[in-house]
Amino acid sequence: MINSITIIYHYKIGLLNHSTIIKIQNYMNSITTIKGWLKYFLIPACVLAFSSTLVFSESLPTEPETTCETDCKAANRHTEILETAIHNYQDIYAKGGWEHFPLGKSIKIHGKDSRIPILRRILSVMGDYKVETEDSAEVDVEILDENLSEAVKIFQERHGLEIDGAIGKKTQVALAVPVEFRIAQMKATLERMQDMPELNKRHVLVNIAGFYLEAIDNNKTIINSRIIVGKPRHATPLFHRDIIEVSFNPQWHVPASIARNEMMGKLRDEPEYFTKGNYVIRDSDGEVINAEEIDWENQSDETYKFVQRAGSGNALGKIKFNLPDTNNIYLHSTGTPKLFAKAERALSHGCIRVEKARELAHFVMSGMEGWNVERIDKLYDGRQSKILSVDPVEVYLVYWTSWVDEATKKPYFYTDVYGRDKKRVTEILEAMKNPEVKSEVADD
Repeated sequence: MINSITIIYHYKIGLLNHSTIIKIQNYMNSITTIKGWLKYFLIPACVLAFSSTLVFSESLPTEPETTCETDCKAANRHTEILETAIHNYQDIYAKGGWEHFPLGKSIKIHGKDSRIPILRRILSVMGDYKVETEDSAEVDVEILDENLSEAVKIFQERHGLEIDGAIGKKTQVALAVPVEFRIAQMKATLERMQDMPELNKRHVLVNIAGFYLEAIDNNKTIINSRIIVGKPRHATPLFHRDIIEVSFNPQWHVPASIARNEMMGKLRDEPEYFTKGNYVIRDSDGEVINAEEIDWENQSDETYKFVQRAGSGNALGKIKFNLPDTNNIYLHSTGTPKLFAKAERALSHGCIRVEKARELAHFVMSGMEGWNVERIDKLYDGRQSKILSVDPVEVYLVYWTSWVDEATKKPYFYTDVYGRDKKRVTEILEAMKNPEVKSEVADD
């Protein structure tokens, strides 16, 4: 009884999956020297021990720890270059950091402002702007010229901002962030990276805070795609799961929470909304019901199930990537691709919308017998609905508010959209200001 209840509970809340349960059971069964009554208590203890670690951790003590070179690079390459970036920013901090950028009115390209000399110096310290001459008259000019505007675009890209080369309010706020905060931000992210398991040679990395996805094969980035994640009130969770199925031209089974909080009101105000949106309504027996025949004023959201048929306007778009045991969180394309143009993309109910969903299908299905790019594209572009089992591809959902580009070695910074780093960043900043305060982060 204890065994079953413990395992089922941790499975339901997402801390265990099928493979982990089997591994625990096999491990305990392999210990032949332990009496049966003791195993009765040890199995739930193992479940608690393994599930109390980070959700990412699924390794069990079935094999001795090994050292590696090539295989570990996938897990370590992010931490190594981030550590280097931290050292570089610590050097800047030791030299006094960069100047404070005063907040004020927006500055357009070719506009004149007394803060432009400060802007030049800040971007120069950060490495985004290179002063081409030592002539102080040119360095101190108060015009946002083309060269400086290009440097601003680099800064904006590195800070998850709209890239327009002008100095708007959000760009000013980012410029005003001191170097010590960026160091703390990188250190908090480094801790998250260090808590991760070794990444498989072939995997998909979803950075929720950065609004991007990478598909990696043997340490090479095959796909870099913009994504849309959950709104703060529908925060996308962190987990590590496998893509096990790909659904082409899927139907959307509307979650009960969305039906209750959004669709019931629309139906009461505009019953034809569902017809326009290509929805069908099913009763508890699965029978299709005409929306206009229902007294919505006196109906609850539990009575009917809403399903959106496959098609161009479907909320899931052309494809859905299924992951088990994720509380209905998955990756999919979208019928509203224009939203990918936004810089801040916390816009969904929790699922991950992928801009390059077609390319992700190519990646996930590569090597499958009988499926080449042409056949995948034909199914993607067609109307046929089809669900295919695929060889598992690991997906890691992470929350990194900083990251370093491997090619340029420049750090990128993102807004802590869910506030998950706030407490830790505050602790690190306090330790930096008061060295006598003990911190779990060692200053290198």
